[in-house]
Amino acid sequence: MKFYQSKPRLDNEGILERTGLAMNSIAKGVLLPGDPNRSKLISSFFHNSSFLSRKGTYSAYVGKTEKGSDIAVCSSGMGCNCVATALEDLSFAGASTVIRVGTCGGIIPGTVPGTIVIASGCVRGEGASYELVPEDYPAVAHPHVVAALAQAAKEMGEEAVVGMYRSHDAFYMESKAAHEGLKERMQKWIDMDVKVVENESGTLFTFGHLLGMKTGTICVALGSMFDEKNEDGDAIYAAYQDPAYLQSRIETIAKIAVRAVEILDEEGRL
Repeated sequence: MKFYQSKPRLDNEGILERTGLAMNSIAKGVLLPGDPNRSKLISSFFHNSSFLSRKGTYSAYVGKTEKGSDIAVCSSGMGCNCVATALEDLSFAGASTVIRVGTCGGIIPGTVPGTIVIASGCVRGEGASYELVPEDYPAVAHPHVVAALAQAAKEMGEEAVVGMYRSHDAFYMESKAAHEGLKERMQKWIDMDVKVVENESGTLFTFGHLLGMKTGTICVALGSMFDEKNEDGDAIYAAYQDPAYLQSRIETIAKIAVRAVEILDEEGRL
């Protein structure tokens, strides 16, 4: 089964219909949050930041890193279908490296809220990637991106965890929000040392590879979904209860991702 990339879908003004991006308009290194509001937040860590476009869930800004590397951010919206659309249009817009920046739910008991987790690969529990590759095809983050994220985290004094993610489509089936028996459903992934669950990286890694892009993911874990109380009797899943703390950790991973793009550029690996 050979993969053939689709042709760009352009409107009458030559703009990509789905994302609102222009052809060859964006930097090689792009950060990919889910929430459009986080695009603006992340762009605040750029130098000479400027708004590029907004259409639906896709909100983009461009700028420079501290040392002058071109960089951009474009939100994807939630889930792998949105990510697939973003990736295809970003490839037409000129991106070659895409790093997801977001949040995830910890699987491993004892995961401390605010833990930074860099994906080495991803269990493909979502459906979009199966439209693109066979079921036994791996979802692997690009090693250069993993290394750059790990180096950037270390430079900033953060002890990031590097490990396996799991992506899924049915949000409430793999969250604390609803449905009994979550621990039983997730036990096999706990036993296999999968660190976290989220909704995007399975397709990000597989489709990115097909498009010839380097991809990676860095997320903040909101604590373990299975630890209700710590030794002091306080809720471990505290990031939901302290928005300011969650915001500070998202800002931290955004800065790490910006530095990672800069590192890749310095190494000639964007």
